Amino acid sequence: MNEGPDGKTSENRVLGEFRILRRLGKGGMAEVFLAEQTSLHRRVAVKVLRTELLSNETNLQRFEQEAKAAGGLNHPNIVQIYTVGEHNGTHYIAQEYVDGMNLREFLNRKGPPRLAVALRIMKQVAAALQAAAEAGIVHRDIKPENILINRKGEAKVADFGLAQLSLGEERVNLTQVGTTMGTPLYMSPEQVQGKQLDHRSDIYSFGVTCYHMLLGRPPFQGETALSVAVQHLNDTPVPLQEARSDLLPALCAIVHKMMAKWPQQRYADASSILQDLKRLSQSIEKNPQTDALDIAVGELEPATSTVSAKTSSRWSPGLLWAVFLIACLVVGGSFAAIGWWLRPQNPLQTPAATLPPQTTIEEQFDLAQILGDDEDAWQAVIDYSPGNLRYQRLAKVQLGVLYLRTLQYDDAKTIFDELAALGDDELKAKGWAGIAVLAALQGDHEQSRQLIETRFSTMRAHLDPESELAAFLSEADDQNYFGRQRRNRKKSQ
Repeated sequence: MNEGPDGKTSENRVLGEFRILRRLGKGGMAEVFLAEQTSLHRRVAVKVLRTELLSNETNLQRFEQEAKAAGGLNHPNIVQIYTVGEHNGTHYIAQEYVDGMNLREFLNRKGPPRLAVALRIMKQVAAALQAAAEAGIVHRDIKPENILINRKGEAKVADFGLAQLSLGEERVNLTQVGTTMGTPLYMSPEQVQGKQLDHRSDIYSFGVTCYHMLLGRPPFQGETALSVAVQHLNDTPVPLQEARSDLLPALCAIVHKMMAKWPQQRYADASSILQDLKRLSQSIEKNPQTDALDIAVGELEPATSTVSAKTSSRWSPGLLWAVFLIACLVVGGSFAAIGWWLRPQNPLQTPAATLPPQTTIEEQFDLAQILGDDEDAWQAVIDYSPGNLRYQRLAKVQLGVLYLRTLQYDDAKTIFDELAALGDDELKAKGWAGIAVLAALQGDHEQSRQLIETRFSTMRAHLDPESELAAFLSEADDQNYFGRQRRNRKKSQ
């Protein structure tokens, strides 16, 4: 059972008018909980801020100012902040709950999206950035994890106004513990340098995110945060069209213009990006075979290969010396300051490799566990020959959970129906749990409730309460509860 912000179990905890249901996740700044706003009978996401971030009055005032400013953003492509509160010394933000997955999860599962999907996501994020810029808010941490995709396919940008709190003053120190909000994979050059930021820094990070979305990997990769940050300063990314010849030149030009090293070489604002994206969409609608925009594409394209950025003299000796000093600190063993760097390597920082066959099915299963969200890895266990029925069925459970997470309902149903029909109590319990979750996800809350109370009730002891499937079942319970509340209110009206 999850623990709440005060160390007690999170279920049925209360923060003001919010009843905590379960924990959704944990990040560098906060723990995130699913909660019910009791006054309005709606689900919300409650972010409970880390105590150390609010250890002094200056940070507390900054947090309240930034969060309240972000709360004034009312846009369909921005996760809405409902309220900022404090309960018994616990500071929290209650915001819109987006039921779906973030862009990183989407890309890990599906790879680069089709052109139409990519353009839709880009236009929606650009619209969100424009709304924020008009309100004078710089996000400071645009990245795939902060772009949420709901079940309708709508993109919503999360965590506006919060990155400033974790970064403290404008200066970004790459050796600072907890600078996860300023992820080096997507940092603008001026953010790496610790300069004052404006909305053009968000445009750069948005361009890097688009590059990642279209190519399947970020433009710069490395073993440490420092190595990636230095590449943002000095290196030229591989041109998108060189890496993917099927992409439209105009689309590549738009992305590369967003990623220009100097802010003044980028788009002046997100509305200009949105205009070019809309014109590109219109051009495609008129001529699906088009390979150009009816605009001056040459003005969009920054120089990419005519001069090696590594030998460019645009970065001052002082800056390079500062980077060298930081590198010395790293090599010198400032491990307490760079603990974040030494975390397990981000899978996005290494190119995808072909799945290697293992000597035994046990080793194949271990590899699948390490890879986690890799459908091929779990399928390799299921298809392993000579097989071991136990490992193959456990792999099916994991594959079914992966299908739940990625909204592949038909594939999930096939697996959980098979498990529910087995004689093994543990596998049968997982099968019926999955079937109950699917019913809730597809809106049949009454059937889900009945399955949980009848078919699954006698098998509950066979389901690990800490497993992801148990978390899905808890979510189904929540959905069933809210569905019953809605039905009761309709009946009483």
